[in-house]
Amino acid sequence: MALRLPVGTEVDVDLRGRVDAPVESAAYFAVSEVLTNAVKHAVADRIWIDVHHIREPDGMLRITVTDNGKGGAVTGAGSGLSGVERRLGTFDGVLAVSSPAGGPTMVTMEIPCELS
Repeated sequence: MALRLPVGTEVDVDLRGRVDAPVESAAYFAVSEVLTNAVKHAVADRIWIDVHHIREPDGMLRITVTDNGKGGAVTGAGSGLSGVERRLGTFDGVLAVSSPAGGPTMVTMEIPCELS
């Protein structure tokens, strides 16, 4: 996904296995939506994606997408981020957005899971 973006993107993945297919699918589409927003609305020229698994205390896939755009991203009815929040909620996951005016925007997604 990152290779097709029109914005310089760095990806750091540290996973010692795979998550279950439904979690993997939810994570993929959540990241896709966040990247689309960054390209379409943020006027960013750089994006960083960090994906890793935290084993303690209960196992958590944590994905952070940061861009150096103009900021101002919000969750709320009708926004793409509210859709991401619903998708993650299916797995008791959470979405956190930090996007002050002027940027940067940091979107953190966490999904409880174990690696195979």
